[in-house]
Amino acid sequence: MKGPSRSMRALAALLLFLGAVASIMPGAAHAANTFTIAVIPDTQNYVDNTKPQPASLTVFKAKAQYIADHKDKMGLVFVTHVGDVVEHGDGANGAPGNAAWGAGAEWDRARSAMDIIAAAGVPFAMSPGNHDYDNYSHPGRATLTSNVMWKRYFGSGSPYFAGKSWYGGASDDLSYNPGLSSFQTFAAGGRNFLHIALEMEAGDAALAWAQAVIDSRKGYATIVTTHEYLNPPASEDNRAPLAVPAERVAASTNYLKGSPGGWNDAQAVWDKLISKNDQIFMVICGHAWGPTIAGVSKSENIRIDNNAAGHPVYQVLTDYQGNTLGMDGIPGKDPGGDGWLRFMEFNMDAGIIHFITYSPTLNRYAGHDGEWTFNQQPGFSDFSLPVPHQVLNASLAGLSSPSAAPGKE
Repeated sequence: MKGPSRSMRALAALLLFLGAVASIMPGAAHAANTFTIAVIPDTQNYVDNTKPQPASLTVFKAKAQYIADHKDKMGLVFVTHVGDVVEHGDGANGAPGNAAWGAGAEWDRARSAMDIIAAAGVPFAMSPGNHDYDNYSHPGRATLTSNVMWKRYFGSGSPYFAGKSWYGGASDDLSYNPGLSSFQTFAAGGRNFLHIALEMEAGDAALAWAQAVIDSRKGYATIVTTHEYLNPPASEDNRAPLAVPAERVAASTNYLKGSPGGWNDAQAVWDKLISKNDQIFMVICGHAWGPTIAGVSKSENIRIDNNAAGHPVYQVLTDYQGNTLGMDGIPGKDPGGDGWLRFMEFNMDAGIIHFITYSPTLNRYAGHDGEWTFNQQPGFSDFSLPVPHQVLNASLAGLSSPSAAPGKE
């Protein structure tokens, strides 16, 4: 595949360091023709039964409450969760629902936080991570499988999604690990958007399902959220963003490699799905973070590649679970994170997407004033990129009549 053009690389590198020049901050009144998409990074530690509860859950709820309270001021149109919603998908042993590790309690805690966002009426998506599978903690398991807990809490039949006009459906008809991928639609900036929450290391059947969804929403500016996709920079790598391409994650024998349902690593997902569909302009992921040093972890990365049509696809890693510096004062153990969120503010008039990293629990922005908040250059935490071709030329909201998509008639 062709990489980014020299002009695109130069423009992107410049804009990475321009920061907030043409955009707004979370919570400020949004200008005309601007809108925001929020990203919730891995939340597993906030609901973990081995963490201090309810203190850890309080951080997750604070993040959700901030999103709910500021949705109108930010012009929030969509929220996506990158996965690893819980720590122990089904505890250490037993059948789905086993309470050995408080699995049911962890899912219930996660639901109590997501209830806040649901009550705010903002469309949202949940993407499963490796910790969310039914057998993640089971000793001796071969590959990840899930048929119970994810579908019970965040499947197509859950109260979050059943009957919602913006929820398109899930991969419920797959023969292996059904119902883990889903899709949502929304309108913003006068254009149609499609979001696909794609299961991690998706097999060919799951990719075929995603392709059918894309085919049913031709011309929609498309975002894919999948849990495992990019690695963070190495601990000793202090280069600026885009200095070298971020590494895509190789499939792991600890997860789905060797699964009877098939599997693809991140490179294969790019080759088989993302690069072939020009309407996809962004991939969002979590999962990967570097070793924690003095409470801080490298946990962000950015990669830009041109797709087969020659247009840029922004691929962004956001995972802050290793960053616990600000919350270490809680007795016993840290609560599993500092409450960081990622906001993507689209200013259609200026042609800029501004990526902002903010913690409502710390009331602090990352990457401001040259700060290496996560032992990384500030351009990983606060940066801007051009609104790409796929968004500028997306179908106009209210004018398209999509055909039926998989999972929903």
